[in-house]
Amino acid sequence: MLDELRTKIDAVDDAILKLLNERMAYVKNVGEFKKSQGSAIYRPERERAIINRLKNNNKGLLDQNAIEAIYGEIFAVSRNLEMPQSVAYLGPEGTYSHQAARARFGAMSRYIALSNIEDVFKELMNKEAKYGVVPIENNTEGAVGITLDCLGEYTKIKIFGEIYMDIHHSFVGINENLKELKRIYSHPQGYNQCRKFLESHALSEIEFIPSKSTAQAAYLASQDEYSAAICSKIAAKLYNVPILFEKIEDNLANRTRFLILSDIKNPKMPNCKTSILAHTAHTPGSLSTFLEQFKKENINITKLESRPVKTREFIHSFYIDFEGHIDDENVQRALKGSDVVWLGSYLAGE
Repeated sequence: MLDELRTKIDAVDDAILKLLNERMAYVKNVGEFKKSQGSAIYRPERERAIINRLKNNNKGLLDQNAIEAIYGEIFAVSRNLEMPQSVAYLGPEGTYSHQAARARFGAMSRYIALSNIEDVFKELMNKEAKYGVVPIENNTEGAVGITLDCLGEYTKIKIFGEIYMDIHHSFVGINENLKELKRIYSHPQGYNQCRKFLESHALSEIEFIPSKSTAQAAYLASQDEYSAAICSKIAAKLYNVPILFEKIEDNLANRTRFLILSDIKNPKMPNCKTSILAHTAHTPGSLSTFLEQFKKENINITKLESRPVKTREFIHSFYIDFEGHIDDENVQRALKGSDVVWLGSYLAGE
């Protein structure tokens, strides 16, 4: 019975491989056409349309998350077949930025880990990478100021897309006996976000050794039999450390928004979002007057964040996200005559 089932699975795998190769042949033809037209290889709105169609037609055992995971990797392989992709991200390996980048660009892309967010922008400016992935905000910690500042400084680099990712901390170690643990490695922020778990498992009194990143914590735990680490799943996988508890953070609703950066301008598409940096006069009511134009044009603002302009005076600019594309007529009317820097128009994340 088991051998018969395995034979049937083998036959299905052979059929899947044949169809995947057929799909990739079409992908290669599409890539050659895009190159001849000078159009973008990565079209997130097309990928989302495919996923939505498959979800609606799905009548099998695969749930929506499984479909997205499988086809996310297929899309990434397809893009690399059309044109090899290089992706810079806030490193080191095993960070949540790395995990977000891998989730969107797959296993085949070339990844460049950089030590800080500004270096990601510089890598894109120098054409050393086509895409960059950096955090922009967390729903508990707030906005990432350096990302906002770099968007205003490196204006040739645009927001190409966004990724919303649930941030889960895992408890990992090569020793399954918690009573034998003598040390816990973690970035201080991760450690502080998991205090309830540590207390409930009588681990809060064990020596805490701060690490520079969750990835470094995983590495240290991989070398120390009597220790554990609080880190991301990708860091645990990177250093081959068993996951003892998968989700241990106090706030299970912890989410981070990441930006995909590039020098590409997205065409108009449904469900589009635009980001700008607005400079208003340092006078009473100037911001209110500027925002009134959005109400007049029926444009929904989804984020408004003030940022200090780094001069001696206490002057602020405003980072704004709103629904729509920069080329939409109502958006053009709303921004007419205003001092704004367009940061990108892109498919809104889910």
